[in-house]
Amino acid sequence: MLRTNQQPYDLALKIGMDVLAENPPSEAKLKALGAYIEGGVISVQALNRTLLVDLSQRDVFVERSRRARRTWAVLCVHYLAAEDVSLNVSETTFGRFQDAQSYGAVYQKRIVGRFLATSGRTAEKFIELSEKLGGERLPPPGIRYRFFILPRVPIVLVRYDGDEEIGPGASVVYRADVEHLLPPEDRVVSAELLLDALGGKSMEESAEGD
Repeated sequence: MLRTNQQPYDLALKIGMDVLAENPPSEAKLKALGAYIEGGVISVQALNRTLLVDLSQRDVFVERSRRARRTWAVLCVHYLAAEDVSLNVSETTFGRFQDAQSYGAVYQKRIVGRFLATSGRTAEKFIELSEKLGGERLPPPGIRYRFFILPRVPIVLVRYDGDEEIGPGASVVYRADVEHLLPPEDRVVSAELLLDALGGKSMEESAEGD
């Protein structure tokens, strides 16, 4: 399992590409990850777009567009480099990942706090932005939307109404197999990228880079 996300993203991408070059994913593995390869380019759905991992150029692009933001590129390459692609569709929360206990306080601030201050500030805003991004509305409790960050990485954002004494609350629900598909920091980053997308931030790299 790759664990390079805390290094600069360009270096993390280089290391990830090295791993893919040394251990190219088989067609069976790609199928298990919901991806496919054609002409040396691996296609992976990401939210409502497609990421193209070009093995010869050692880079990641957004369909018919520019290079992907480095955060998206590294996340996608790490996903493709996962050693264990077994399935576990049970739901869990970030705090239950045994290898992510030290991230708890950071997660609350970077994800839950940010969500309630931005795209989840009101129920109406959350619904509007989720529908625009193509999220799947799920039954209560709370206002729940499922987003597929990557084919095997669904994330459910849940917003709960508060009352006169307690403000609104939120939770983030993962699928259990993400624990062996992505390292802890990538699980945080995947939720951050979802919040970026809800806020209208492009998946493509800007002219200044990312």
